[in-house]
Amino acid sequence: MSSNRKLIPPYLQRGLLVFIVFLMGISVARFFVTMHKQEERIEVLEAQVEQLLADTTRLRIPPYATSERNYSQRSNTYNHSYRRNSYNRNRHVSTTSKQESSSIGILPQTSDKSSTTHDSTYDSRAAQTAARHSSMPEERPRKFTEAHLFDINIIDSLTLIRIPGIAERTASVILKYRQRYGGFYNPWQLQEFLTWDAAKDYMEEWCTVWFTADASRLRLIHINAATVSELQRHPYISHEQAVEIVRYRTRHKQIESIVEFQQLSTFSAEQIQQILPYLAFK
Repeated sequence: MSSNRKLIPPYLQRGLLVFIVFLMGISVARFFVTMHKQEERIEVLEAQVEQLLADTTRLRIPPYATSERNYSQRSNTYNHSYRRNSYNRNRHVSTTSKQESSSIGILPQTSDKSSTTHDSTYDSRAAQTAARHSSMPEERPRKFTEAHLFDINIIDSLTLIRIPGIAERTASVILKYRQRYGGFYNPWQLQEFLTWDAAKDYMEEWCTVWFTADASRLRLIHINAATVSELQRHPYISHEQAVEIVRYRTRHKQIESIVEFQQLSTFSAEQIQQILPYLAFK
């Protein structure tokens, strides 16, 4: 046994140990990345469910009714009307039952005692109903019926949920990504994270009729002072790109302009166009 142990050099043993530790580190990193992706998927699914619930119950449409939604870009007006289909209901059930009972010779009998009991029961039920309605939470804010342009960088959640097609969960997702991005320079950035079908149906309407973006409100990234961790917090900058920015900045003291920033190999032309409004070089 001692001769077999001597066959493995010490440097190979150390190398094997380092390799095992490296594999364990990769496994742990992949685990955390998978957990983060699962959380994002759960948020998307919750937003889809909330969106569907809001589309079906936001205005409490009576049964047998159909909705019509249209908007005009020229007049900047928004119409949301409902057309009720014709349907028949039997509203005289009690009258019919009385007629049938009288036709077979059965007449209703009433007494003072029964009427008094019925009145007292009715009063108690009415009081319980009133107390229940008084304790119920307030109704959801009504949706806008006319179009208004809102700055997406300063709009609050209460105003967001009044816009047609936006539920509470969708509003919270928009505000969350607005904080992560540092604001939006174009409303069409919403389609980068609102990817479910219900949101896609409203996307053109949101970006052309309801939302505008003031680029002066963006939270800028100071490219010559930010650390790697600060750079990679932005959704448009990966860890590899953040490391390259810091290395280039260390080698050349600073990045002076967008022309010099374009020399970074890890950024494509499309990615540079995305991140450019958020960069500050001085």
